[in-house]
Amino acid sequence: MFIEEVFHSCVLLTESGSQTIADRSTMQFGYDTSLLHTRPDIVLSVVFQLTRGEPAAMHRVMQENLSWRGAKHPWLEYYPSAGSIFKKIEGVGAGRLIEQAGLKGHQLGGAQISPIHANIIVNLGHATAADVHALIGVAQRAVQEKFGQRLEPEIGFIGEP
Repeated sequence: MFIEEVFHSCVLLTESGSQTIADRSTMQFGYDTSLLHTRPDIVLSVVFQLTRGEPAAMHRVMQENLSWRGAKHPWLEYYPSAGSIFKKIEGVGAGRLIEQAGLKGHQLGGAQISPIHANIIVNLGHATAADVHALIGVAQRAVQEKFGQRLEPEIGFIGEP
């Protein structure tokens, strides 16, 4: 299920400081993109339109999803992260390129390229923004040099690292 399937509307705080209500079409949902990727608006609240389901079936699907995620992603309770760092590179995968560049598990300060999923940088408990930013640069340079591919961050940056 994709967010646009259950999204009804949201209240946005715009760059000018005004509040506006945005519906599904206004949000321009796509694969790994939305209006929020092109404007600095902030979501203040969201209304979802959900369909009642059978609890046992929903629980089964939830457990299957959590099991799949647990096998392929670092556990957030132990290794906090911002999720996928780089945008998808069609047909290749940013994480696969980072792994093939030999950076899976590479660490700078308290930040580490996850040994489980190379497109995720985890906080080992004392990472700074500068550690994460520097590690992003290491991955970008290594992948550019080895494969000629540019890794573009999909996360936003606030302030200076």
